[in-house]
Amino acid sequence: MRKNKIKKTVRTNITGIAHNGMSVGRTPEGMVVFVERGAPGDVADVLLLHKRKGSWYGRVEHLVEGSAHRTEPHCAHFGHCGGCSWQHIAYLEQLRQKERWVLDAMQRIAKIETPPLEPILPAAETQYYRNKLEFSFSTSRWYEVPGTAADDDSGGALGFHRPGNFNKVIDIRHCHHQGGDSNAIRNFVREYTQKHALEFYDIRRHEGLLRSLMLRSNLRGEFMCILTLGKEEPEKIAQLSTALRDAFPSICSMYTVHNPRLNDSLYGLPFQKIFGESYLSETLDHAQFLVGPSSFFQTNSRQAAKLFQLVDSYCSLTGKEHVLDLYCGVGSIGIYLARNAARITGVETVPEAIDDARRNAAANGLSNCEFHVAEAEQLDLPAWAKNCGAPDIVVVDPPRLGLHPKVCTGLLELAPEKIVYVSCNPATQARDIEWLSPRYQLERVRPVDMFPHTNHVESVALLSLCR
Repeated sequence: MRKNKIKKTVRTNITGIAHNGMSVGRTPEGMVVFVERGAPGDVADVLLLHKRKGSWYGRVEHLVEGSAHRTEPHCAHFGHCGGCSWQHIAYLEQLRQKERWVLDAMQRIAKIETPPLEPILPAAETQYYRNKLEFSFSTSRWYEVPGTAADDDSGGALGFHRPGNFNKVIDIRHCHHQGGDSNAIRNFVREYTQKHALEFYDIRRHEGLLRSLMLRSNLRGEFMCILTLGKEEPEKIAQLSTALRDAFPSICSMYTVHNPRLNDSLYGLPFQKIFGESYLSETLDHAQFLVGPSSFFQTNSRQAAKLFQLVDSYCSLTGKEHVLDLYCGVGSIGIYLARNAARITGVETVPEAIDDARRNAAANGLSNCEFHVAEAEQLDLPAWAKNCGAPDIVVVDPPRLGLHPKVCTGLLELAPEKIVYVSCNPATQARDIEWLSPRYQLERVRPVDMFPHTNHVESVALLSLCR
């Protein structure tokens, strides 16, 4: 007979924050432990659950001494939905920890002993700051209170997937991520669909009518609703759409998209407008952006404006520069910079994003912007520059994996005067800065907190060509 393993509890001094909502600390013997929902400054007895890559993972069994940085979470769903893993930590400490992440990456990975780190840009609003949320419909509801039919799949839910249990969805009554009518719209949809017996999606069987509800909003409090459907029932959806339009004047646009796939990806699927405007308009300082149902746009509009201002200041444009914007997406950064540049050239691999970029440039009356569909790593940058014009400044905003090695090699050969590197992953940014170090010096770097109460941090770096 197999004996049950005795789980061990160790006293741990928690010193920092790690990714995925974990904190990190050490035992008196120096053992590294990653801990669920710990806070820097805690002394806790931690139950060790498993070991991976030489480090232990566990949860707080008993809090011996609580950190001075602990605070009361503001959301009733905290600890269950996984959306705001740091609500129990004071915001100033969150900022300090994120700043430390960037500093550590530059020292340890980029191998810069004294990085020119500038203070992190905090978010003015730490709640209701998102302009986009997506909620899932499910026949399988996860109950937060043990013993209340936790294993009963009969209750429907409209909310977020339970981390570690994707088949279950937490029914969200109030989310502190998105303001305006967001919570009221979602709750209205839930009540209407349950009252009129509209089918919620069965994740296991891949059956049902309603799969997800996406709400996009702008700073004026206007909303675009996008319903993802598992099958076509136009009459029922038309009635729901009419009810939403009548109940919420703030909804200026509504779309549906039929997704027959087994996954939630909407890439390449056609969106059908039900009523209202084709785009949601957003204005950041002097730049206007038209956001469609499938557009990628910075999720925190107010903080995006600060990010763009920072990029603008690092570029120090005089009106004579040609700016190459690699991984340009819908052209947001390039369009923001265009008023002070001679020319903006954007490159992006997604054709639909380039369509959005050209549309946004036209909406701003810009004639000095051009956008191309291409993969940055497939470009022979020096040869391409001979045909399209050598850039004075290159702005890069790659995905979390960072720059492809071919892009780094191309930039070293191209040798623009400046590279402004916008990153959502300081570790890969630091790796690429080290790669570029034979010809480039890090002049400035500044973290930007785009997503309070989460483990995400942006980092903007200015690299100058060495002479």
